[in-house]
Amino acid sequence: MVRRKTLISLTALAAGLFMAAFATTVLAAQIPEEKAKSIALENAGVKTEDVAFIRSEPDLEDGKAVFDVEFITNTNEEYDYEILAENGEILGIDYKKTSLPSSEGSGKNISLAQAEEIALTHAGKTADSVTFIKKDADLDDGRLIYEFEFYTASYQKYEYEVDAKSGEILAWDYDSDSLYAHQHAGFHQKNPVQASTSKSGAPNRQAAKENPDQISLNDAKAAALKKAGLKDNQVTWGRVYKEYDDGRLIYNGEFFYNLLEYEFEIDAVSGTILDWDVESIFD
Repeated sequence: MVRRKTLISLTALAAGLFMAAFATTVLAAQIPEEKAKSIALENAGVKTEDVAFIRSEPDLEDGKAVFDVEFITNTNEEYDYEILAENGEILGIDYKKTSLPSSEGSGKNISLAQAEEIALTHAGKTADSVTFIKKDADLDDGRLIYEFEFYTASYQKYEYEVDAKSGEILAWDYDSDSLYAHQHAGFHQKNPVQASTSKSGAPNRQAAKENPDQISLNDAKAAALKKAGLKDNQVTWGRVYKEYDDGRLIYNGEFFYNLLEYEFEIDAVSGTILDWDVESIFD
């Protein structure tokens, strides 16, 4: 009994310390809680009458007072905002579409490039103004989803999931000042030879010159298609990229055909297929 009272006292003390710290920090706040809610709703383009549920609570993030505002719309879209209490700046956004679009139909999937453009347009960015961390395709319960991660020169980081059948954005995430983006940019600046090449034109992405003896990305794709006995218009491409593996530069990639997923590694100099794997999407 004495131990339980001690635990209860410690818990109460911890909670009291947190609230005291928040109360001290929030004195500098310039916006009330209701204003934080209205900022979140306005940014999402959602009216109060379109919201089925909303909650807001004060919190501390890196010593700063913030409001966590969460709401669900009448169309089953979930939003989670982190808003700086001092001035209403949006520090982070997390979105998820809980009512997924139908995956049925005989129409061809959109390409990875088309999905990329959808994500960039939503973020209000262009390919030459961001650095991509990830461009990939994944299967979730038989549904093909394109996944993207990229950041800006000011370290704003974005993540997107785009449905390959409908082109709808299923989920997205925004961070106004990403520590991961800072670290990723720093790594590539220190290791330019390992930086992935892209047409984005971000400062740290084209540091290494292309070796004229290397095969092109299109050549690597053609080699993979030849191995599979397929044509380009028959498949849906996932991510294809160059990387170093034990000092060897390779093309690593994947594509989908019917209910099969193909993964490959191809030597970027000789064009030799180093690794090849084919499996059902239901495995």
